[in-house]
Amino acid sequence: MEIIDVHIVNELKQRSIAQVLSKYQASKEALAVLDLDWSPEHAVAVLCEKDLERDAIQLIAHGLPVMVAIRWGVRVLKQKGELTRDHEKLLTCVESWLQSPNETLRIRSQQLAERIGLDVDIGWLGYAVFWSGTGSIVAPELPVVMPPDNMVGHAINAAILLSMIDRA
Repeated sequence: MEIIDVHIVNELKQRSIAQVLSKYQASKEALAVLDLDWSPEHAVAVLCEKDLERDAIQLIAHGLPVMVAIRWGVRVLKQKGELTRDHEKLLTCVESWLQSPNETLRIRSQQLAERIGLDVDIGWLGYAVFWSGTGSIVAPELPVVMPPDNMVGHAINAAILLSMIDRA
């Protein structure tokens, strides 16, 4: 299964990784080999060469635009193969949201993800949609609260890393 490919790395548009690294806590091992002035492409290549694939995935997940990150998560999780009925429902909801982002599908993704839980890769994918920045993350009767801009990166990273464990 291929998780990191040239197409997804080419979607990283930052000049350097400094901005991306400000969105999450990189591992000590990654920080020891990275230079903040490096391009994302170079940083991903170095991390992969040093057998730090998980760190490369985290960097990519936090560097991608929201929609691209969620599409990447869908692609990776679909490679996994068999899905339960509930997982298939959530995946279909996420794919529908990607085709036509709207509040109904965003909320439905969160509801399905909550039912499945965050100990499963697909649950994180549903929360990535919910935290996409297109709507409030609190009950409708409360004042609007938007998610932090790094939440999609966290969710996609978690989804992909959990999918790797499930495959092991």
